[in-house]
Amino acid sequence: MLFAFDLDKTLVTDDYRLPERVGAAVRSLRDAGHLVAVLTGRPLASARPFLEALEIDGPFSVNHGAQVMGPGGRELRRTRLRAADVRLLLDPWRSHPQVEFSCVIDDTLLVKDPRDERWRWAHTESRIVTRFDPDLAPDADKVVFASSSTSATIAQHVATRLPHVERYLWGDGFLEVIGAGADKGTALAFIAERLGMARRDTVAFGDGLNDVSMLRWAGRAVAVGPDVHPDALAQADERVPSPELGGVADWIERNVARVRARPPQDAGAGLANGASSSGQ
Repeated sequence: MLFAFDLDKTLVTDDYRLPERVGAAVRSLRDAGHLVAVLTGRPLASARPFLEALEIDGPFSVNHGAQVMGPGGRELRRTRLRAADVRLLLDPWRSHPQVEFSCVIDDTLLVKDPRDERWRWAHTESRIVTRFDPDLAPDADKVVFASSSTSATIAQHVATRLPHVERYLWGDGFLEVIGAGADKGTALAFIAERLGMARRDTVAFGDGLNDVSMLRWAGRAVAVGPDVHPDALAQADERVPSPELGGVADWIERNVARVRARPPQDAGAGLANGASSSGQ
């Protein structure tokens, strides 16, 4: 079986802890002969401590499904917003006094105003925060519009002008935009194919709007926590409590003994071999 996990609010608590019981339960899946993947909206730098605690070298995806990594830090697939789309996204808001945005490339944020308080969290994570140059708008892993009263308006603008991209409007007013095919569902399908695992043999766990495509694709979908997004819950076969209450750990402890491991031959080779795809 292939088990795919979101991080925040699925394995990681609201105060950004990975409970030891949850981590041990996820690690136990590999000990039982199963395959484990993580798919997170976090960039690599902030995902890495949790990946290391879970002992996951690959496969995993960061920035939702924009970048899929295999063992040894090898990039297997990259799906970016094209520079032309980045310009279409950002040009209308470059002079808007309330709108702040970032163009995310790896662990670098190209932002409208590096001094804006809304990027304090990025500075505390020691990420590179520098000013966006509209004349040099590059391909990007994602574009993030910082929390503001205009986020819903921007989301509607994106839906109208760039219907092919994916967008996630969060309750705190942040809006994330990623390229077509950079969603978690597409990334999970890619990972499963590389590992030789069938869709019916894949179980996904998640809670957020960005987990909907992953939960939809998986053969079995488990929604996590009391705050699960309604669209994610609609895709789920069942629901478990939050990581604070050990929801995922409980599920694994109840079910893993009844789920027989059937790793395909040369599953590891599927991730190790083959050329990386830009996916743009």
